[in-house]
Amino acid sequence: MSVKVADRKESHVQFITTAGELLKHTTSNCLKFPKRMTFYCLIKLVDTAQNIYRDLIYANSLYLFTEEHAKKRKELFEKSLGYLDFLSSMLNIAIVYVPNTKETVWSKWTKLIDREKDLIKAVMKSDEKRQTK
Repeated sequence: MSVKVADRKESHVQFITTAGELLKHTTSNCLKFPKRMTFYCLIKLVDTAQNIYRDLIYANSLYLFTEEHAKKRKELFEKSLGYLDFLSSMLNIAIVYVPNTKETVWSKWTKLIDREKDLIKAVMKSDEKRQTK
């Protein structure tokens, strides 16, 4: 049965796709930054985006059949939220040292980070509801 376009909602599993977009955006823009920034912040930016993607893929592969899996899944989501906060703070530093970058690049980065945070929080809330039933 199909659903009207106006009634469709975003899937909770969208957090994996958004994490992939965040990794792609981070990597492609870090390649454009000056090489002098490589060891100062670029490596950290890309590593953080990779850690977010890896942890979310791992968390999604865990099912809530056992208490141990549910706990590990929640830990991975919380860890990813921490990485997102770190990525956001590193971007604030990068903005200062790479002033020639267009404003659209920074705004897309922050939108992806904010969207990812919202999606992860929604999945965590959904997991809690499923566990309490």
